[in-house]
Amino acid sequence: HSGHKNECAVAEYLKNHPAYLQDLLYRTGNGEETVKLITIGGIHETNVKSVIGNRSTKSKTDMKIVCNSGKTINISIKKSLGGQVYLVGAKSFIDVFQKQFHKNIPEDVKKAILLYWSGAEDANEIIDKYSNKSNAKNFNVQKRHKSLNADTLLRYNKILYENLLNWFSENMYEISKLSFMTGAASQKKEWAEFVWYINKLGEHDIDAIYRIEDLCKVSAEAGKKEVSYGSKNGGTTILLPFGFVQWHQRKMQFHHQHDKIKKILGK
Repeated sequence: HSGHKNECAVAEYLKNHPAYLQDLLYRTGNGEETVKLITIGGIHETNVKSVIGNRSTKSKTDMKIVCNSGKTINISIKKSLGGQVYLVGAKSFIDVFQKQFHKNIPEDVKKAILLYWSGAEDANEIIDKYSNKSNAKNFNVQKRHKSLNADTLLRYNKILYENLLNWFSENMYEISKLSFMTGAASQKKEWAEFVWYINKLGEHDIDAIYRIEDLCKVSAEAGKKEVSYGSKNGGTTILLPFGFVQWHQRKMQFHHQHDKIKKILGK
C-alpha cells in the first residue's frame, strides 16, 4: 500500500541525509538529540493494547525516531493532503472516547451519534416517518445506510440535532486527540506526538510537521465557531476545524484536510 511505501521512502531519505535528519530533530524541538534508530510501522505494524477490554488496535504512530538518550519521537505520517485519519464504529467510538478521556458522553448525544452513524436499531422507522421523501436519492441513501442525515435528525428531534453539534463543538480537543494522537491505543508510548505531511513518492511536494498537542488546542478554540453540518445530501457530514467526519462502511470516518490544519495553526 502506497502509504507504507511512502513511510519506507521517508525513512530511507532520513538515513541517507544526516543534515536533513538533524533539521527534523530541530523542527520537533529535539535539536540536542542524536539518532540511534528509525523504525516504521506499516507492514511491520503490530497490534497494540486497546483501551477497550482485551482488544487490540492499530497504533497512530507510523515512525519512531529512537534517540541515543533513550527518548523516542513518535510521528504519524500523512502522504496526502487529505483523507482518512480515523475510522471507528459508532458504538466503539462512544466506548473509546469515554475510556480514553474519562468523560461521559450524555445519553441524548449517544443516541444522536448512533442515529447519525448506523448504530441505532430504529433508524429506518425514523427515516420512513421523518425524512423528506421528495428527495428520493437522499431518502434511499439514508435507508441503505440505516443512518439519518442532518435534515431528518432535525425533523425528528431538534434537541438531538443541536446537542450533537454542540457536543462536537465542545469536545474538539479530545476529538482531535483521538483522531491524530491516540486512537484506541491505551499506552502513551504508542501515541503519536507529531503529524508529518511528507510525500517522497513524487505525487506532490509537501514537508510540514506539526505538534499534535498544538493542533488539538487550536481545534478546541476553532471548534467554538467552526463546527457545522455539511450541506450536501441533506447533511451527511459534520464539518470540523481539522477536516470533517462522515459515514463510511457503517462507521464514523474522520478526515484530515491539510489546508484547514494550516489555517487554524496560522502557518
